[in-house]
Amino acid sequence: MTADHISLYHDGTQMRARWPRRAAEWLFIGKPGAQILPQIPLLFALCGHAQSLAARLALACAAGQPAQATAAERVALQQEAARETLRRWLLDWAPACGQHIAPADVLALGRARSADALRELACASIFGDDIAAWRAGADWQQWAAAGATAGARALAQLLQAAPEHGVPWQQLPDAAGLAAGLSDWLRPTGPVWHGQPCEVGAVADYQTLLLPLQQQGKHSAARLLARWLRLADCLLRPDALQVSVATLGDGGALARVDTARGPLLHLLSLDGAGCISRYRVLPPTLWHTHEYGAMARAADGASAQQAQCRLLLIDPCTSFTLSPHTTEEPVHA
Repeated sequence: MTADHISLYHDGTQMRARWPRRAAEWLFIGKPGAQILPQIPLLFALCGHAQSLAARLALACAAGQPAQATAAERVALQQEAARETLRRWLLDWAPACGQHIAPADVLALGRARSADALRELACASIFGDDIAAWRAGADWQQWAAAGATAGARALAQLLQAAPEHGVPWQQLPDAAGLAAGLSDWLRPTGPVWHGQPCEVGAVADYQTLLLPLQQQGKHSAARLLARWLRLADCLLRPDALQVSVATLGDGGALARVDTARGPLLHLLSLDGAGCISRYRVLPPTLWHTHEYGAMARAADGASAQQAQCRLLLIDPCTSFTLSPHTTEEPVHA
């Protein structure tokens, strides 16, 4: 097993997850804050704009400077989230749900340079003619059953799937709320909520709408629908993603920047010379790779094919290897 690779395995009793994450942010210790900003998108290429924004805000706040996202940064953040959601849909989720994606759609995503181009692709593959009308609707199960788009047909398939195991969905507070309870949720082994693993991200943020699916154990269907809701909001609203920052009691700062996968957290402290003395990056995947967290629960009791689809829809930010039973050959994803 290599670093930055998630392993899911059966211990003879239940599924467990392990992610020996390579903490690249340790490279920042002892360096002036301004020096690390150019390195952020190089070390964290996935969601690079969100990573850079979180770092900039946390550094500014810790230094006692104004820390606020500009309008242009917010636009770029939402386009990045929309693009990443469409990328995952076209390359991973659609095939996992048995939906054929034309190579032209993948090429179109590569050429899309504007919100209008992303909207056009999202309409063709997922929402239909009008994103705003889809978002205003209330009966997405009926929309899925009609099967007018590949996105609708994928959701319909997941709605027919067997119930799944899951962990509680937890909508995280803003940076100030997280900073106030830091010792309660941030543990050396990874973040928890009230001592228990939880699932964060779009499925938690839209849980009021998705509660019936949760009650039925339709976690994968809820995850996909939540990402469609988040995608629609990113393409329709200027404030679809939360951005917040707060000081910590030790003079440090915590920034929360929402991404396609969920809340990204940068937590840091500066010493008296303005150099970094502590730095932690907490991606949403870190919540989901708790030993008995969302990924482990999704794979528990599932066939290799079922588990792979479920895990892809949780959408970890790195690769994973699934070994449903310790004696079986692992399935790679």
